[in-house]
Amino acid sequence: MESFSLSAVPNLRKSRIDLSDTGSSTSSIRYQDGTVNSRVGFRGQGAASFLTSQGLPIPSQPNQSLLFEDSLVVLRLSKTEFWLVDIENSYHELIEKLELSSERLEDVHRLFCQHSHACFLFSGEQTASMFSKVCGVDLRRDGFPVGSIAQTSVARVNAIVARQDGKGKEYYLLLSDLASSQYLWEALLDAGSEFV
Repeated sequence: MESFSLSAVPNLRKSRIDLSDTGSSTSSIRYQDGTVNSRVGFRGQGAASFLTSQGLPIPSQPNQSLLFEDSLVVLRLSKTEFWLVDIENSYHELIEKLELSSERLEDVHRLFCQHSHACFLFSGEQTASMFSKVCGVDLRRDGFPVGSIAQTSVARVNAIVARQDGKGKEYYLLLSDLASSQYLWEALLDAGSEFV
């Protein structure tokens, strides 16, 4: 790479989450810290055409997400802002290529969400009920189908929550400020502890 970037060196990434206490082992909700997984964002008038020119599908409307090849989630947060989140950490080369390709474009600006946001995944039938304890948005399937995004507050922390379906199972993807990640992780563990 032409210049150093932590997102280009996945083996140096570290999560701030203390996983020694994973909460109730009997909870039916599965928690996963994906903070070290690759992700990147792009903003600007040319962001949509840039991503499609690179062979990526994009959601047609803001606050929608879609899945690309099983484990790359493409989030459209506004008309001109997109984030790509690698759920299984298998698209690092593609994300690095996108970062480099965008460097000289005047109407596309890279967002460093790898550096600024924690990333959690939650799955299990009771996950929406768990979120109802800490989030004012109803995340149940009827009002929040697969592909939906809520930019909201979770346990009083600003967060992006997306519902997706990959490899036959539904999950919630949550992105929030890295500095609050340990607090939010513990709050969500506590909220889910009653669901067995």
